[in-house]
Amino acid sequence: MVECKSVATPLDQNLKLDADSGTTVCEPTQYRQLIRSLIYLTITRPDLSYPVGLLSEFIQTPCDIHLDCAKRVLRYVSGTMDCGILYKTAMLIRLEGYTDADWADYKADRRSTSGFAFSLGSRAMSWSSKKQPIVTLSSTEAEYRGAAVDTCEAVWLKRILKDLGIPIKDPIPLFSNNMSNIYLARNPVFHTRTKHIEVHYHFIRERIPASDVNLLHISTNLQMTDIFTKALRADKLWQFMTDLGLTIPDLPILRGSTEETPHNVRTLNYPTLHNARRRGLRNASRSRLWIPSETDPT
Repeated sequence: MVECKSVATPLDQNLKLDADSGTTVCEPTQYRQLIRSLIYLTITRPDLSYPVGLLSEFIQTPCDIHLDCAKRVLRYVSGTMDCGILYKTAMLIRLEGYTDADWADYKADRRSTSGFAFSLGSRAMSWSSKKQPIVTLSSTEAEYRGAAVDTCEAVWLKRILKDLGIPIKDPIPLFSNNMSNIYLARNPVFHTRTKHIEVHYHFIRERIPASDVNLLHISTNLQMTDIFTKALRADKLWQFMTDLGLTIPDLPILRGSTEETPHNVRTLNYPTLHNARRRGLRNASRSRLWIPSETDPT
């Protein structure tokens, strides 16, 4: 697949995968090796966390459609070889997190997917995309469980930074686009409606008064952790990649341009990727997240 044609997104937004989709692959070794290799890329490529995590669900008995989706991820990677997180010196060192969950998105067991991202100063430093261990009864419960896990991550990061000589005195802002999730974390009056939620998930209620985290609302259009919970259209994907701090290479505007094209983007669908990147960067510029750089004035 060295000379394959690139695509703008790693997954089709309208595709819903299932364990019984298509015909079972006769030799699953190739699929398993491919997924294991892609897992290594998620260490530096947060945009691959959700598609690789989703495809790893079918590693035991993959079907032909799963293999086709894995090859689509490779086509996406071939066109974004230069993407990566570039950490720059920032004047403002601020730890903040984003939490999100997609309710019952797995067709097989109807479990939810939760994701989070934490940024420190200039770029994202910690992220996750993971299927929740149990079935939730509502989107609020799915968001609440995800926020509780993310609170544990925030407390752990705060202690690690303190040991490194970077104390975080203010509460860590944790942004969520679900208002019910915020009300549930702040108001214990909802106890009668949340008896089915395990006690340890109410850990977040203790951390808010302790000034460890502060659960805040953010618009869905600016919730960059959507990249960890669902397949997105191209412009949204590139917008959230920019918010996470991924460097995006410049692409030619027109097909057949006379300018010399870098070898690693020679097979890109230029108009599609350029338009997606342009819309994504425009939307990212409207985001509330300010990322300082070395050229910012003092």
